[in-house]
Amino acid sequence: MSADSASLVGLLRECEARLLESRRSVDDALEMVRRASGLAQGAEPNGEAPALQAVLDSHRDELVGLVLSALEQGGRTREVRGDYLNSLVYREEENQYRVGRRQVGLTESEKRVLDLLWQAMPQPVSRSNIHQALYADGERATIGTIDVFVSNLRQKLKLASGGRDFIQSVRGQGWALKADYCRNRPGQSEATGTEARQRA
Repeated sequence: MSADSASLVGLLRECEARLLESRRSVDDALEMVRRASGLAQGAEPNGEAPALQAVLDSHRDELVGLVLSALEQGGRTREVRGDYLNSLVYREEENQYRVGRRQVGLTESEKRVLDLLWQAMPQPVSRSNIHQALYADGERATIGTIDVFVSNLRQKLKLASGGRDFIQSVRGQGWALKADYCRNRPGQSEATGTEARQRA
């Protein structure tokens, strides 16, 4: 199983677990509502209303908490799904970078910069190292050109992801990709395969 497929399977399992947890919370809340309704229907108008109100009040916080918990679980599931779909991934068979399913259109120089950041992730890559890698054949270019490439690359990734900033500036060291926003990271395939074998 490829790292991308294993990652998707992991996401689906997490979603399933959260949905089951949310369903249990909703079931508990519904059961309390049914019990409260039953008490209300069985109440007599001979003074039991205040006692019933006290019972309902005593369970109000618990009921509200259960409902909010169910809604919160559902929100976290959507958040996890959004994180997955907006992750940066390198498809080796296509030699392309994508954000989710969207291909990121890069110039040759921008792609080489992203290649360097991808391979070094999560460690930063210095401006001078990027300059040396891009212009190793002696071609002349100012060091400030690297800043332009990184800025353009950052903006294109933000545009593809709806605003997510994948590149972190590390003071005095250069730039680094944020590993939490990336899938199929270097070395991740082997680790994912080991985890899958352990689960099996």
